[in-house]
Amino acid sequence: MSPVGRFALKVGLWLPVCYGVWYFSSIISVIPLASVLDMFMTWLLPNLIGGIEPAGNKLLVTTQLSVPHPDAATTMVGLIRFETHPLDYGYCVPLYTALVLASPGDHRRKVFVWLVGMAILFVVQLFGVSTGIMKILAFHIDGAAREQLAFSPAGYELLALAFKFGYLILPPISPILLWIVQFRSFLSDLTGAESSRKRSEHYHN
Repeated sequence: MSPVGRFALKVGLWLPVCYGVWYFSSIISVIPLASVLDMFMTWLLPNLIGGIEPAGNKLLVTTQLSVPHPDAATTMVGLIRFETHPLDYGYCVPLYTALVLASPGDHRRKVFVWLVGMAILFVVQLFGVSTGIMKILAFHIDGAAREQLAFSPAGYELLALAFKFGYLILPPISPILLWIVQFRSFLSDLTGAESSRKRSEHYHN
């Protein structure tokens, strides 16, 4: 089997293990995500976001938007709440972890590299969840949220583009780019680029 084939096999064997650990531990990993999002979103949109808290492996967003109670003839009561799914933006974690585990190298260095990568992927997930929450406020809740946001038409287009970028592009691409940057010397060995260069230099000499 070629070096590329052996590496792909290792990644394939590690991937379901990493995915399982990531999924079943997500009830814990969502806690720091909720804390950071709660601070950030309530600061960014104090008139719209009342709080964000973990709910299992989901996030529960409480808005400042009120709704009429069906049994009350008085003014608006109750707050609009909705759930969002951070795992939709975090599946880059098991893929990246499988790539790191399948790569050769000193274990201490790999742990350090993995921690750096996890910090970057945490930011990727924050971006995705934040734009997802903004998308729900802008396009899936009544006009009160849009009045508070007060975006221009171009602003809503940019929000939709940011959501698609954080949902469709960043999660699958970021772990691969991280791995390429962090293990570029191994990638050269894997693809035979270094051997080809040496053979070329030997031929010219």
